[in-house]
Amino acid sequence: MTTRTAAGSTATHGVHRIDIPSATEDPAAYVSALLEVAGERDAFDVLAKTPVWAAQLFADLPTDLAETVPEPGEWPAAFIVGHLFDVDIVYGFRWRLVATEDNPVYPGYDERLWAPLPRLPFRQMLDAWTGLRASNVALLAALTPEDRQRTGRHGEQGGETMEVMIRKVIGHDIAHINQIYRAIRLVREAAGLDVAELDATYESLGLR
Repeated sequence: MTTRTAAGSTATHGVHRIDIPSATEDPAAYVSALLEVAGERDAFDVLAKTPVWAAQLFADLPTDLAETVPEPGEWPAAFIVGHLFDVDIVYGFRWRLVATEDNPVYPGYDERLWAPLPRLPFRQMLDAWTGLRASNVALLAALTPEDRQRTGRHGEQGGETMEVMIRKVIGHDIAHINQIYRAIRLVREAAGLDVAELDATYESLGLR
């Protein structure tokens, strides 16, 4: 049974799920969904904590399970970390561009084509993403209110302020932390491992 708990968010058999439309197929709906998931959450609290949340969910999970496909059509949890690393590269570039140029234009990209690119081993990738995110947070923390109103133009999604760009990443973070949780839960269950502690950890994040 699936019950609607919030726009873009469902609970299936008690497991919280956040669904975001395709950025390629419906850019406007994608942006709207990300901003709705972000809500009024504090930007720097989420941006700084997301790698920590991921590490908590991966605690005690064998690497082979992190790299296991949880179900057809879904990425392994380790792949999601690689995707989040890619996003910090892309947004780190876009943020720096908008901070230093007047209304620059930047392209979109197809995450599905980037996902299979060569990666560091999983734990090293998690560490690399954590460091990259810290660098981006340091940049954003130094922005003035005026800086956050600077604008750029996404090749697919149109014009946006720095503030909107930041809040899109907040929503993106939360959606993918949810995806990591669901992927880990499925592979733990399939391996006969307990999920109660994982569920408690996810609930403690307050992302519903």
